[in-house]
Amino acid sequence: MKTFVKYFLFLILPIVLIIMWLAGVFHQKIEAKEIEREVKVVRGIEVQPVKVVREVPVAYTGVVVAGDRAEISTKVMGYVIEVRVKEGDFVKKGQTLFVIDPRDIKAQVNIMRERILQAEKNYYAAKANYEAVKKTYERFKKLLGEGAITEHEFDQIEAKFKAAKAQLEAAKAEIKVAKEAFKSAKAQLSYAEVRAPFDGYIIQKMVDKGDIANPGMPLAILERRPYKVEVAFPEKYFGEIKEGDVLEVYIEALRKTFLAKVIEVEPAINPMTRTFKVKALIDDDRVKSGLFAKVFKVEKVQEPTILIPKKSVFKRWDFTGVWVVKPDNTLELRLVRLGREYNGYYEVLAGLSSGERIVIDGIERACDGCKLGG
Repeated sequence: MKTFVKYFLFLILPIVLIIMWLAGVFHQKIEAKEIEREVKVVRGIEVQPVKVVREVPVAYTGVVVAGDRAEISTKVMGYVIEVRVKEGDFVKKGQTLFVIDPRDIKAQVNIMRERILQAEKNYYAAKANYEAVKKTYERFKKLLGEGAITEHEFDQIEAKFKAAKAQLEAAKAEIKVAKEAFKSAKAQLSYAEVRAPFDGYIIQKMVDKGDIANPGMPLAILERRPYKVEVAFPEKYFGEIKEGDVLEVYIEALRKTFLAKVIEVEPAINPMTRTFKVKALIDDDRVKSGLFAKVFKVEKVQEPTILIPKKSVFKRWDFTGVWVVKPDNTLELRLVRLGREYNGYYEVLAGLSSGERIVIDGIERACDGCKLGG
């Protein structure tokens, strides 16, 4: 009995007391309840209801072209001895752009001038001979009538007269040919100075001083305003787009949208591409030829479409979502499925409903469960 009491007091009872202490039997009990989380308030966020439309602007690829464009070249061959323009310069009609070495052409002009002088000398000699032979011919003709000479003698002098007359006509023609050649050489000399055909901007220069210019070889490209956007529309719009219509054009390089007036509509469909070309005028000094453009055409959709701004989309790896403002003004990051892009907006295929509000600016400040401030 004593052994059992000792066993109970010194082993079992301490162990039970320790277990009860660890279980909190001897501590004051704390009532269990949910810990209230402090809600973070965010400010500087712009909120907007989602946009529901029945018409969407569809983008078509276009390119900016100049109103007038000229590849400037020369008609003569020679070294470029002067370059008076650089790319980007504005030039006036008739302004000298390049000068070709004129020495060879000047030599040709001098040769043609000497040729005229020689032709004139030949003409005067032929004329003097003709006058002399003519007098003899007239005298022999009179003698033939009087019977003083034979027919054979007259025929000989008549042949000489005709030959002298032909020589005179040839000498006169030679002067005309020499003068025309001289004019042509002088015209070639004028081509040694390459001038601008109209007012415009030099957008490209192909030669430098010392290069050899050949006839027909482009020396520079000149363009002038106004600029136009050229776009190919599908045939479903044929007859719908007319001259005078206004199109919305977005030029990515300038990050700006312009209004362009339609000035030309191709009158037939291309059978290979099933498209037709449209040109629209853009009256703005910032526009340059060759720029990529998106031209928008409003298209009706069968079902109401939700559009959200591109800047409102939150992307992280494979996740695409938007910050939705719940009725209690708290934020929720929601997964969405996007469709086509329309002029700075995305079509929402799933994840949002009409009437819901989303964060469109300041998404970097948004957080899940946060509350909107002032």
